[in-house]
Amino acid sequence: MSSIFDPKEQERNIDAKIVAGLERISRVFKLLLWDVAKEENLSPIQIQFLVYLAYNRASRSRITDIANEFALTKATVSDAISSLEEKGLVKRVENREDRRNYFLKLTQKGKKVAEDVSNWADVLKSELKNFSVKEKEMFLSFILNLIGALYDAGIITIQRMCFSCIYFQKNVHPDSKSPHHCGLLDKPLSIVEIRLDCEDYEPAVKSA
Repeated sequence: MSSIFDPKEQERNIDAKIVAGLERISRVFKLLLWDVAKEENLSPIQIQFLVYLAYNRASRSRITDIANEFALTKATVSDAISSLEEKGLVKRVENREDRRNYFLKLTQKGKKVAEDVSNWADVLKSELKNFSVKEKEMFLSFILNLIGALYDAGIITIQRMCFSCIYFQKNVHPDSKSPHHCGLLDKPLSIVEIRLDCEDYEPAVKSA
């Protein structure tokens, strides 16, 4: 049986080689995250939750929101959040519109820890300086299209990227450095202006 992890399969199949390369990069993310987690005496997922709460709007800070964002069960998220509460990093805030639910908010201590750990992937960013703008634009285009394809296939369930937004108009400015267009902002978009996580995102209706 062929496998993308079989070097012989990678030799003859570029798709297998690409997937194996992405998996190799994912290992780097895990190692970097584990290093920071051990320093802070937190689990990697707790680090990710702190960073998520630090940089996302309050309306997306419920247990359900986090579970959907990270494709985890509410029980798993609840356990991790309870531990962060015990450490004094997160607190619960009453939802006045629905008293059955509550929002999660970082404490002052939690904000400081989130700020300290949010740079855990900066080493990768620094390495990108060694590549040309053209190389990075081509790679970004590939990543965006891959994420979009995974979303269309139902593998990624939550994303707020331009390509699947109701306001996005693809290639309406051909032969331009900014070929796409945002209907909400009413402005052309270059590949580097495509957003991975937009606060104004509205999902387009998927075609049957």
